[in-house]
Amino acid sequence: MSKPPPLPPRAHPSAPPGAPPAAAVARPPSVATAFTPTPGGVSRVPVPSDEGFMSTNDKMSLADIALALRDEQLQAKVVHYKAELQTSPELDKITEQVVDGLRALQKQAQASHPASQPPVDRAQVEIDLIQTMKIMLSRLFRPEKLTISIERKLGEVTKRFARIFFESELHVKIQGSATEMKAMRYPDQALFHVLSRNEPALVKQLEGFEYHAPSVLADAKEALADWIKNLRNEFLGRSTPELNALVQLLNESLTTFFTEELPPLTGELAWEVVKEGRLGEFRARSGYTISVEAFPRFRQAFERRFLQRLVPFAEEEMLKRVRATEGKFRAETIRFVADPQIFTDVCELVCDAVYDFLYNDGFLDLPTDWRKRLTTAAS
Repeated sequence: MSKPPPLPPRAHPSAPPGAPPAAAVARPPSVATAFTPTPGGVSRVPVPSDEGFMSTNDKMSLADIALALRDEQLQAKVVHYKAELQTSPELDKITEQVVDGLRALQKQAQASHPASQPPVDRAQVEIDLIQTMKIMLSRLFRPEKLTISIERKLGEVTKRFARIFFESELHVKIQGSATEMKAMRYPDQALFHVLSRNEPALVKQLEGFEYHAPSVLADAKEALADWIKNLRNEFLGRSTPELNALVQLLNESLTTFFTEELPPLTGELAWEVVKEGRLGEFRARSGYTISVEAFPRFRQAFERRFLQRLVPFAEEEMLKRVRATEGKFRAETIRFVADPQIFTDVCELVCDAVYDFLYNDGFLDLPTDWRKRLTTAAS
């Protein structure tokens, strides 16, 4: 039996990437666990059937949840990053002086040459933006072969996917259900859940004994913790073959999406993003192709339209491959395939690559804190 990934810092040669930490028994509550309303008035999480089928409406609902989760996580990252920034009053004062000077020069130039600037044709601006974005996206998403930057991002997707899978295995409830409990398949799995739940109480009982030396208590606590870790690793190890099979299905589905499904749609995607984000208005005022001021609208529109294409296609591709295995996967594993966090991670990694690509080509101007986050993530 292959072994699961042990806890850091102890490395294991056969451990899949992205092993969860010991405390990762459940993710914090988020929009990913929220119920979504259905036309009949019943609230539920969109999940595939046990046979591996999922309706189009459920797939689109899953895309909406993935986008909401992306926004939620992004807001948390931005707040966390900005909380660590140190301001310099002297630098702020100098910056204000420079900005005021530039504004004064702009007003002076406009007053000296009031008729020198032709009126802006917003429709033409939108056409230019759409055409330019289509060309650039076509360079990033090519038919038949992944570009290097997207291929690297999919490698990171695999690591995160493995982490999410093991976190899901550590849950006692089935994905997409608030009440449905998993059936214990192995004795070490049942023992792990019992001991991990009651570990604080067991430690407290250990502390209630008298000891000849403090080291005896310390050794007893360490032995208990090691026992729980070993049980955890034993039952997770039994799931590793299933994870490896899922990773292959994920890679096949995403590769098909980025090399076959998305390349012909780059023009349509560009049109939707420019129109939905009203980017022509910002372009007419800013002088940038897509300015810092316009970036929030651009990001929201791009990621919404990206996920609305990614989720239905990749979800169906994965489920189609799961169905072809003829019962190889458990029903709870089939439900895991619809975990919105999977698609949120794909969105984050791939869209960040898109923004970095557009920035380096001069088409997109990113906020300073966003550039800082991208640089930190790449290092």
